[in-house]
Order: sequence, then structure tokens, then C-alpha cells
Amino acid sequence: MFVWMAKFGAAYGVRTGIHVGVDVLVNHLAAPIRRYVVLFALFCGALFTAVVGTMGAKFVIELAQTEQVSADLELPRWIVYACIPLGSYLMCFRFLQVAWRFFWTGQLPHDEARVEGVDVDALAKEPAR
Repeated sequence: MFVWMAKFGAAYGVRTGIHVGVDVLVNHLAAPIRRYVVLFALFCGALFTAVVGTMGAKFVIELAQTEQVSADLELPRWIVYACIPLGSYLMCFRFLQVAWRFFWTGQLPHDEARVEGVDVDALAKEPAR
């Protein structure tokens, strides 16, 4: 069940921009070059997750032909492993969704300075302890 959470959590991370990314070098590039590098990276992510999803789907389809049952959950094993193609295809869709938005607006779905639950203005007004 943890794999289900991890795969769908990663897709959520891509959509909201909290998925791990190293963009220190990319942020130092000139704007036109940065645009192409970001789009290339997003399409690489989409391609990778599409390949993983396709290979996972092939595995699950072959596994569905068997009578194997998971030892712990006592479910058919293909149901347990279905998270790989489903989560990967969802992540691929999210990469393409972010790429589409970035292409038209130039905005990525995250704000590096914003941390959910932390009010920066309120922290600045608090006296030092």
C-alpha cells in the first residue's frame, strides 16, 4: 500500500511543484535558454514516466493471467502492482500538464519563497527571542 501512496504522491508533487527538482543551475540561465531547458526537462520526465507506465502495464497484464495472490493482503497480485502503471501514467499526465502551462504562461506551479502554513510577514514582525 505504501507504493500506492508513493506513486500517487509523486504525481501530486509534480502538479503542485513540490516534487524534488534541482534547478540551481537552470535559474542562472538567460530567460530564453531557461525556457527551453525547463520544457526539455518536463518532457524528459513525461517520457520517463510513460516508459515506466508502459513497462508496468505490460507486467500487470501478464501478472493478471496468473492466479497469484499477495501473501499479506490476500488480493490478486495484479491489483497490488497496478499502482505502477496507474501512478506512472498519472505522473506523465501531470508533467505534460505543467509543460503546457509553462509553455503558455511561463510559470511553474511552485513558489520557492512560499511555505504552506508559514506567514512570512507575521514572522518578520515578531521580536527576536
